[in-house]
Amino acid sequence: MDDQKENHLDLRQRKTRKLLVEALAQLLVERPYQEVSVVDICQRAMVHRTTFYAHFNDKQELLRYLLEGLERECASTCLPQEPGWGPREYLLTAGRNVFQFFAQRRELYRACLNSGADAQAHTLEECAAGELCRLLTEPRFREASPQVDPQVAAHFYTGAMLSLIRWWLSSDDPLPIDHLLSNLEQFIPIQ
Repeated sequence: MDDQKENHLDLRQRKTRKLLVEALAQLLVERPYQEVSVVDICQRAMVHRTTFYAHFNDKQELLRYLLEGLERECASTCLPQEPGWGPREYLLTAGRNVFQFFAQRRELYRACLNSGADAQAHTLEECAAGELCRLLTEPRFREASPQVDPQVAAHFYTGAMLSLIRWWLSSDDPLPIDHLLSNLEQFIPIQ
């Protein structure tokens, strides 16, 4: 659901959606997505099934809604807003913020990845690549690397970062964030 439609929901509708999202998130951490039913979600959220279906067609739509909300939260909290930063500082800070964001929600993201929801990653990748491409066309970024095509760089870095995050989240013994970032520094030649 886009932000405009979301803003038209009344307080009761927003609260119900929040309860359903939280219930699904809790259940995903406890057991595989395939074993979670709409009835389970409704019981956990303490809402009736008819209320669930007034908001979502099925649990897959609720999962998509949950992931879209997390994507919006990630984008709004992880992208640095410092206008004077150069490309290298910007990308490394964004990388640190993204890893910290995912670390705080590690169990939920692992559950989502294990649920087959990684198909939603395409949407996240397109959104992130579009934002990075927009940034890379700004003069401060273009001056640093005028020979680099912003679209190519944006898709390269976004795809690599999402692949690294998926690998890191899937690992039973994840590397420390500082270790990941020190390695990322080697792959960001832009000054």
